[in-house]
Amino acid sequence: MPTSTELITSTLTETFDLDPAQVTPERTFEDLGLDSLALVEMGLMLQERTGISLEDVPLQTTIEELAALMDARDADTALTAAPNSGA
Repeated sequence: MPTSTELITSTLTETFDLDPAQVTPERTFEDLGLDSLALVEMGLMLQERTGISLEDVPLQTTIEELAALMDARDADTALTAAPNSGA
């Protein structure tokens, strides 16, 4: 299963025809030339692929920061979905 960073990178390169060499974890979406509409589109595509809701991500967010947010939300979802153990 691909990591969150790999999912973001592949979504950016496939959808927005970006050079994979330019899509590095420390780059912001603004650095990559995305506008707010493109960021919303990317968020919807990632939500479709992962089930993780991504709303109001600033353009100054790095790919690495978004991946960490996705991982944290995925972990929260897993904890919420886990059956209660005990009484």
